[in-house]
Amino acid sequence: MPRALNCLTGPLLTAIFIALITPAPAGASDHLTYCAGMYHCLQECPPGCSPEDCIPQKGINYSDTYCSIFKELQARGLQSATAPGRQIYRQAAGRHRVEYRIEGTLPMPAEVMRYLMNNLPFATQLINAYQGTDFKTAYLDRSKRRFTGSGERLTGTFTKVLQNAPQTRSLYTGSGTVEILAWNLRGTTVVLFDFDETETRQCAYRLRCMVFPDSAIVKSILNFRLFRNSIIGVLERTCRSVQDSAMAFHRGERAPVENYPGFKNAEGQRQLEAFEELLQRTMQDAETAPEPATKTPQAPAGTAPESPQS
Repeated sequence: MPRALNCLTGPLLTAIFIALITPAPAGASDHLTYCAGMYHCLQECPPGCSPEDCIPQKGINYSDTYCSIFKELQARGLQSATAPGRQIYRQAAGRHRVEYRIEGTLPMPAEVMRYLMNNLPFATQLINAYQGTDFKTAYLDRSKRRFTGSGERLTGTFTKVLQNAPQTRSLYTGSGTVEILAWNLRGTTVVLFDFDETETRQCAYRLRCMVFPDSAIVKSILNFRLFRNSIIGVLERTCRSVQDSAMAFHRGERAPVENYPGFKNAEGQRQLEAFEELLQRTMQDAETAPEPATKTPQAPAGTAPESPQS
């Protein structure tokens, strides 16, 4: 089961790390950019906005690229009449946007993905047991919509704002702090995490983390090659740790979890047994899934474009 826990980096560790590298937006023009963005992208004058507030703002091109995130959020069901909706749309309406995107395929069925997404503290302890790390995750409410996490010089609190019925389309927002290179920064983010099960019962996933800096200078820093490489490096190291932990557990290497304090109590044992039963059932089914029909090779259409950063 290589990389089976990689989903954890979506809603938690990846999101926290990428998210917190920009100061929280502030300024008197926030309200006007929000009203204008909603009106010119979604043809909506939201509560609290007057027709005068919705006039185009200087320095903003209401293009398809700029409006794409508005339409994406609206398609997911985010409403400006809610408090999270107002907050997220207000961020999206800023003049600057930076997006980090990770895409791939995980050799695991959707049932395992959903289990890990809904049991983040268990997944975190599994990584700690095998990798000797000290990540921490805890839910802040019974619905498991709000959670906090820390590790690798980062801390953050996130809220699951929206999720579809199959739990394959998730929208998170969060805030916290991170130390990277010479900076100790605080900020906010919007995270989209989606996955689909393939014909061979694997999960094709896409993680998008968006930040909305309030100045071109901060945007330049976030796009600086060294900065980006530092972020990607941390993500890759995290993915390797997650992958190694998952593979070890799937191979039956039980000494690390047996010696880990968090799994010595009755609840920890119950979680391990439930996860092992899930893997035995679903991974066996996945291994016997039929191969997709062979398709006639086609010439490549070209190199995929880089993630948009308006």
